[in-house]
Amino acid sequence: MHSPMEHIARPKFVVRKHPEFKRFYSSGVFGGHTPYEFKMIVYQEGYEDVSEDTVTGKEPPVILRELQAEITMSPEQAKALLSWLDRHIKAFEKQFGTIPTPPVREDEPAKAPEGMYG
Repeated sequence: MHSPMEHIARPKFVVRKHPEFKRFYSSGVFGGHTPYEFKMIVYQEGYEDVSEDTVTGKEPPVILRELQAEITMSPEQAKALLSWLDRHIKAFEKQFGTIPTPPVREDEPAKAPEGMYG
């Protein structure tokens, strides 16, 4: 005898872009978590203004870190994202070679501070 669940068709998924769908390049991400959610703020970095003094080394460049979007998700979804990234990074490295680990910047703390955005 078949159970009632065996006769229920799987739902059909419709995928569509939101009218305000955005695409952007990410230079980095920061964020944190609470007991209930994970938050990531995605940003893009670039030079604020390049002048003759900046190019000749008379003045240091000004770096603009522009926050692009904040993404909030459940702990379960964060773990699913980790799994998705892990699978895709492994496939990428299998095809193209090892991705180098970025060096630790001297201006960053050795241990991440406590709190949501540490």
